[in-house]
Amino acid sequence: MTKHKGLRALVLAVLLMFVPSGIACAHEVPDASRLGTISAVMTYDGAAVPGGSLTLYRVGDVVSDDGNYGFALTEAFAGSEVSLDDVESAETAEALADYAETSKPEGVTAAVDGEGHVTFTDLEIGLYLVVQGEPADGYEPINPFLVSLPMNDGEAYLYDVDASPKLELEKAPVPPETPPQTGSAVVPAAIVAAAALVLVGIIGVARFRRARRTGHDLTD
Repeated sequence: MTKHKGLRALVLAVLLMFVPSGIACAHEVPDASRLGTISAVMTYDGAAVPGGSLTLYRVGDVVSDDGNYGFALTEAFAGSEVSLDDVESAETAEALADYAETSKPEGVTAAVDGEGHVTFTDLEIGLYLVVQGEPADGYEPINPFLVSLPMNDGEAYLYDVDASPKLELEKAPVPPETPPQTGSAVVPAAIVAAAALVLVGIIGVARFRRARRTGHDLTD
């Protein structure tokens, strides 16, 4: 029995000698030479929402730490000193958006077409911030959010990223209509109008009487 175990171990050792060492630790890495796209469809309650625009900022460079990939702030956003440890955090996106609003870094703006689509093309890999300065008519601006390019879906890196799930459109509040005038508001106006008519009548009568007196004196 011991002899058979020793034989199996020897065969296994020989097989491992012919297996390329890279296979044991092989994993896909982001391709820095590839360009990607970030696209989205603006919808509300299942219907497309055209109009407005989105602006895209590249806020993070891809960095490697012992085979693990993350992001470091780009030169344009280094002054924000925002941590990119949690790129899913709404607070992280808000902080970067606030910095972009004050520092005015270079960004790319694309209009939302008639079917609610917006697409950014020829993008280098990295971490991107999406903000909306001009919303569609009748809607609030979307909250800023971050998009990783490429995006890892657990099996492979995707270089054409659909950011639609991150969009949450909200209706803008409708200003209240001016309430119709009530009877209390109409009565004073009517009184003022009547008083004016009475005043005009009094002035007219006074002028008529004075004219008659003046004419009588002349004839005498």
